[in-house]
Amino acid sequence: MMDDPNVMISTINLVPIEKNSDNCEKINKVHNLSGDRWNLVKLLFLYILQGVPLGFSDAFPILLKSKQFSYYDQAIFSVSTWPFTFKILWAPLVDSIYCPSVGRRKMWLVPVHILLGTCLLVCSFYINGWLLKTEDSNVIPLTVVWLIINCLAATQDIVVDGWACSMLQKHNIHYSSMCNATGQSLGSFLGYAVPLLLGSETFCDKWLRFHHKSGGIITIKGYLYFWGFVYIVAAACVSKFKPETQPSAEQKGLGVLNTYKLLWDIVKLPNVQTLGMIFLTAKLGFATIDTVTTMEFMEAGVSENNIVIIGILVFLVKLIVPIAITKITNSVKSMDVYMQCVPYRLLHGLIFSLLLYYTPILLRASGIIKACFYTILGFIFITHQIYSFIMYVIYLSFVSKVSDPNFGGIYMTLLCTFANISLAITKTGSLWLVDVLTFKQCTTNSQNHCTASTLIKSCRAAGGKCNTIIDGFYAEVVITTILGIIWFYIIKKPLLNLHLSDRKNWHVYNEDNSRKVNVNDTF
Repeated sequence: MMDDPNVMISTINLVPIEKNSDNCEKINKVHNLSGDRWNLVKLLFLYILQGVPLGFSDAFPILLKSKQFSYYDQAIFSVSTWPFTFKILWAPLVDSIYCPSVGRRKMWLVPVHILLGTCLLVCSFYINGWLLKTEDSNVIPLTVVWLIINCLAATQDIVVDGWACSMLQKHNIHYSSMCNATGQSLGSFLGYAVPLLLGSETFCDKWLRFHHKSGGIITIKGYLYFWGFVYIVAAACVSKFKPETQPSAEQKGLGVLNTYKLLWDIVKLPNVQTLGMIFLTAKLGFATIDTVTTMEFMEAGVSENNIVIIGILVFLVKLIVPIAITKITNSVKSMDVYMQCVPYRLLHGLIFSLLLYYTPILLRASGIIKACFYTILGFIFITHQIYSFIMYVIYLSFVSKVSDPNFGGIYMTLLCTFANISLAITKTGSLWLVDVLTFKQCTTNSQNHCTASTLIKSCRAAGGKCNTIIDGFYAEVVITTILGIIWFYIIKKPLLNLHLSDRKNWHVYNEDNSRKVNVNDTF
């Protein structure tokens, strides 16, 4: 299932934000799309391409689990998603270094698309071998290639977000956020649900074919090859058919060194440091449920197809939630709502554990009992994601309010990086810890604890099997829930104080500072 909005924040636009200028905010003019219709189509297409690797990154853990890869292997692969967390480290370089004769954005976007397409083509040739469970795990080469792909996708994210603000006319700039949300969501869907469902023999036989056929309608290999070709064609089209205007003096931004200096000045602010400490640990209580639950239900017998269908339902709900909670995010008590969601998310961990324990029994039932089980499972997944998404949207709203409007892109990306780091580290850590906390024993040799593949083979060769004595998932749920409760009581007051703090306390330069903000200053 697609991870939290999966917290791939729209990246950095290092152009200083000025009122009624390049800040991508609404401008009170008559909406006139004349001259921008094709630009909107092109921008939407670029954002779709941006979302496809994210979708594949969510699909591969499902495929790895279906092929019986261990949680340790899953933890290794999860590292491949880290580039989106740390893209702020190279965003100033992408924004500031370019060749005027080629174009500020095209100089990066064209080679990135070519490299992305090439990596996907390479991946398509080897994917069958990497996803087959063999004596030696093949997750390392898959992780390396996908780490490179996500580095390129994160760079594309930076480039496209920056280009969006200059591609459209000023009175249409607010449409870029719509293209961003819609395009990335559609791209993620194409990279996640399409290969998992249309590549499934069971799903295709049940819903799309009249007679049984081996395999799905598409293959993962063929689908990766298709997208590799699309990226290379897109690079050629952008290079030939999309002209780029030269940036004005004010659009050239701070420059590389000044941007890094500004980032460091922001990090030194007491409010930012407190916020960082809070949200670097914010995912501790939810790490196991957010990351491992889906795979545990697959291990308990829930089919890959049903997991994906539930994921699609969650995706549809996420489209509605931001609209439904608009009043909350604009409220002065929005952080109160954020904190109220925490106990419910922690409670969901215990509910998931209880339902998981009885899943094998319920799946053996037939008729209405099995139908009720899937209804309850889908409902719990959806309500859990609603609470998670409400917290996510409130946090985005909060950091947008406290960010210095003169440097909104830098502030937003930096403050969102705290939450992204928490997500990345706890995701990898929780996957690794499941195997560490799981204790097994061979039925024919009590001294064999099945801790390695050689020991598992030895047990099977002797006619035994590895029985689970302690399931690491349940142990980890207990540990993370306790940590979540402790976190809740420790940070509740500091977080609410931050929410009530004067906005000037978040800014490097404010009204009380005798020095006026000048983007050309050397900090």
